[in-house]
Amino acid sequence: MQAIDSNVWAYYLDSTVPEHRRAARAVEKAMDGEVLVNTVIQIEVAHYLVKRLGAIAGTEAADLFLTLPMTVDPLDPPLLRDALRMLARYTDVGIGGRDASLLASMERHRVARILTHDATFRRVDWVEVVDPVG
Repeated sequence: MQAIDSNVWAYYLDSTVPEHRRAARAVEKAMDGEVLVNTVIQIEVAHYLVKRLGAIAGTEAADLFLTLPMTVDPLDPPLLRDALRMLARYTDVGIGGRDASLLASMERHRVARILTHDATFRRVDWVEVVDPVG
């Protein structure tokens, strides 16, 4: 299993960006196995799509995203506490709240690999970063 960050999902679902083709190849390959996201990633991707593509096309793209076969970690109180712990541990390397929630989900599911274009994850000692567009 591997996690996929919101920026890679955005590139995958928005064919108008230059990163789309490379992200699409990486996501489709990742989808051959198990993929992890959390509900924070889901709403961030949906927000991007509606804002970037408009209410109708963005909602359609977000609906498609939400139906993809992936493990979705819910934003529940234990995840919030774990995200706070990750935030406190990694804030000095640039990890913010959304990233901390994803790290907490990754830890919960014992996932160390992430597809992301966010170099900040490289500063987390136990995370293997794969940047499909960098």
